[in-house]
Amino acid sequence: MRTCKPLAAFLLAFAFSAWNSDRALAQPRPPGPPPRPAAPQRPYVPPRPYVPPRMPVRPPAAPRGPLYGPVHGPVGAGGPGRVGTPSSLSGAARGAADLRGLGGLGSLAGTGATAANSPTAAVNQQALVYQASWVRNYYNYYDHFRGDWWTRQGSWRATAWATSAAAYSTPTWGAAYGYCAYSYTEPVYYDYGSNAVYECGAVYVNGDPAGTEEQYAQQATSIADAGKQARATAEETWLSLGVFALVYGAQKNSNDLVQLAVNKSGVIRGNYYNTLTDTTLPVYGAVDKKSQRASWTVGESKDRVFEAGYANLTKPETTMLVHFGAERTQQWALVRLEQPASAR
Repeated sequence: MRTCKPLAAFLLAFAFSAWNSDRALAQPRPPGPPPRPAAPQRPYVPPRPYVPPRMPVRPPAAPRGPLYGPVHGPVGAGGPGRVGTPSSLSGAARGAADLRGLGGLGSLAGTGATAANSPTAAVNQQALVYQASWVRNYYNYYDHFRGDWWTRQGSWRATAWATSAAAYSTPTWGAAYGYCAYSYTEPVYYDYGSNAVYECGAVYVNGDPAGTEEQYAQQATSIADAGKQARATAEETWLSLGVFALVYGAQKNSNDLVQLAVNKSGVIRGNYYNTLTDTTLPVYGAVDKKSQRASWTVGESKDRVFEAGYANLTKPETTMLVHFGAERTQQWALVRLEQPASAR
């Protein structure tokens, strides 16, 4: 009897708890947060096939005599890029003719050289050596500056020079300064874009001001004019400075050659030769003893003055400047051309 009472009480409490839970479940519950809208389904877009970009195709440039503009004509024998000689120019007449439009020293002054932009830019020496090797590989005019070529072209030649080896010879710095009896022994190198730069309208050499751009160009003109006016004969003794290719920009060959020599007074003589037109013009110039700048002009042209350091003319390759009047200047390179023993 005692056991039944507690059991009955437990069952009664359990039944009451179950009834109360059912009642609670029957009561309405407070509303919950609204359901999230379903994300819109994006339509399937298949991936596009890869198409490599098209590189623009540039038409090949016309053959160019860098100092005078494009030249048109058939390619002939005698070396890369050479065209037939104009029939209207022959012998000594070619040496005195105005070559505008025929390839050579003419209209490049209108291309890209402006007073607003610095004409000098630093050149990596290794890159210059690499470019020079290409220029030498393309050179194929070893029959020039020798034998009867001098007579056929009506060109300048030192009387004592019997072979082309004299024209192609390479002087050392000791021979170059000693030959002219200059008082200095230390060379001054003009590496344009490195230690000789144009900046903000002025020119600086080894950090020292050398005048405005116009003054610097005028100085080069004065040096060249002094050499042109100087009395110098082919019978004098002359030191050959060598044969060089004039190279503009990133060119790997050149149609413009210059052969230079200096006498004991520092006067420069020689020849400019354009391989496109088979034309030769005389070179006149001088070396300034104080600044060691070598400047020269070609033919009767007065608005194109070439200059390089005198010591730089003993190097295998070097930068140089071309002044187109006093307003515009371009940086070029001189590459020494070496004649093989078999061609001497």
